[in-house]
Amino acid sequence: MPAHRFPIAALNRALALWSGLSGGLRDSVFYGASLGWTKALAMLTLPLLTAMLAPADFARLELLSSAGEIGALFAGAGLVDTAYRFASGTDAKGKRAAGEILGLATLIALAGIGLTVAFAAPLAAMMPLPTKAAEIVLLGSAVALEALIAVPLAFMRMRGKAGTYAAATAIRSTVQAGLVAGCVAAGWGVTGVLAGGMVAAVAAAGVLAARQARDSGLIVAPQRSGHLLAYGVPLVGGGLASFVLGTADRWLLAGTVDAANIGQYALAAKIAMVAALLTQPFELWWYPRRVGLLTQTGGIAQSARIVTAGITLTVLAAAGAAVAGPILIHALTPPAYHAAAAMVPWLCAAIALQSLGSLVNVGCYAGKTGAMPMLINMAAAAVALACYALLIPAYGVDGAIAATVAAQGARFGLFLIVSQRRVHVPLSLRPLLLPIGCAMAAAALPQVPGLGLLGYAGGVALMLAGVVLAMISGAVPSPVAFRARPAAALAEAGAGA
Repeated sequence: MPAHRFPIAALNRALALWSGLSGGLRDSVFYGASLGWTKALAMLTLPLLTAMLAPADFARLELLSSAGEIGALFAGAGLVDTAYRFASGTDAKGKRAAGEILGLATLIALAGIGLTVAFAAPLAAMMPLPTKAAEIVLLGSAVALEALIAVPLAFMRMRGKAGTYAAATAIRSTVQAGLVAGCVAAGWGVTGVLAGGMVAAVAAAGVLAARQARDSGLIVAPQRSGHLLAYGVPLVGGGLASFVLGTADRWLLAGTVDAANIGQYALAAKIAMVAALLTQPFELWWYPRRVGLLTQTGGIAQSARIVTAGITLTVLAAAGAAVAGPILIHALTPPAYHAAAAMVPWLCAAIALQSLGSLVNVGCYAGKTGAMPMLINMAAAAVALACYALLIPAYGVDGAIAATVAAQGARFGLFLIVSQRRVHVPLSLRPLLLPIGCAMAAAALPQVPGLGLLGYAGGVALMLAGVVLAMISGAVPSPVAFRARPAAALAEAGAGA
């Protein structure tokens, strides 16, 4: 083949491969690309942050971020799940509901910014580590816009605009990463990180809300707000419980261990989140469709196949992050942070349990309200708080990690039992045994004392074996199956959902 024709032939082959993929898989590719870009930027900025911020400052940033999580739950008001429930239709009714939800998000954002400015000083005084009122204003203003960003992005996903969603999230993350890097390099420290996030949030909220408003309108309907909030607000309670399961332990640790240990723990948690990143393309495609699929002909059987694949992907992703995470910490951060490496595998286990609980809980979301998910999340949060109180004073960070794993295990068990009783989804676990066994061995092998690099090499080999076995057993479809597009393939099963 002439050299000048090689790029054209390669492009044609790529286009043919792309056209052979199902709609669901193409969407997952878009979601995966945007998430990969976003997390790659986060990884690129991580060495800058750890170089410019001492572990104690990194701990303060982590506490502010966890405070932002609480604010984001209230500012979000469960409106994304409310949109999935009431605005997923493409008819006039669904479009109007989307406009009403966007209007409600706008009102909440304006109120949130006003309250943040009014109470910045007392909120700063309540922080367990020294905090400026200006930092509260920057953080709170960005957090108040949570729903005004998340609702339009959810609207794109419901309308199948995965490419537009990917472009929007990639642009936002790029702008934010650039602003944060510039501010931190200029010596603005934690304040610079928050300022970059605030500017990016304002820009994203304005553009995304305006874009959705052109399609659905922006409707302020006080008479409908109560109905919408009745579904969403109980999910806020569940979200607060999830916060307890996720980052509330940092607040309890602040009075028990020094700030440097909290900073190391925060770094380990960020690295362990790679496990969640690897499964998020699947989750972004699947979660908006799963409730609707239950009501379709053959939907429960299709759901069972998809959830089975999701369980396998989750365990493999967690094991991969457990193997790679310690390597990344030693390669990207100063020695003051290297103690975080030993924490990563256990945090990956907690993240896997959290994802598994969300995978099997579809029956709990099929009701008229979000009360059941809230109750289960609150029960798991109670387990976490009890374990934190028991273990943190005696064991510090190690106790916090053990408590989180125990609570996430309880959450997974409760969701599985209750959801299966409401809507029985027949999961076939036998194909999962070998790939999951390989994944667990892969995560454990590098932790064996004395193996060193040999342990990591063995972990990588076991991971690859787990992936191959998952495809051979049918736990996840192979790329060949995707191209052939058989009726039972994962992506094809969900494409019509």
